[in-house]
Amino acid sequence: MADTRKLTMVFTLDNGDDFKYNLADPKDELTKSEVDVVMQKMIDTQAIIKDNHKATAIKEAYITTTTQDVLA
Repeated sequence: MADTRKLTMVFTLDNGDDFKYNLADPKDELTKSEVDVVMQKMIDTQAIIKDNHKATAIKEAYITTTTQDVLA
């Protein structure tokens, strides 16, 4: 049995759509304030652009944990 974790950062684009950016294996002690700082920096530096639409706001961030049970 193995657990994997994924951080999903959700941005709002200038056309109102959402954009999800995923990172594998976030550190265990990661805080919302740390993630918010990084997300805001990504917005400020225009690091997120999809189909010519820029990220303009932080919508949410969450960690998903998945357990994989290998069948014998």
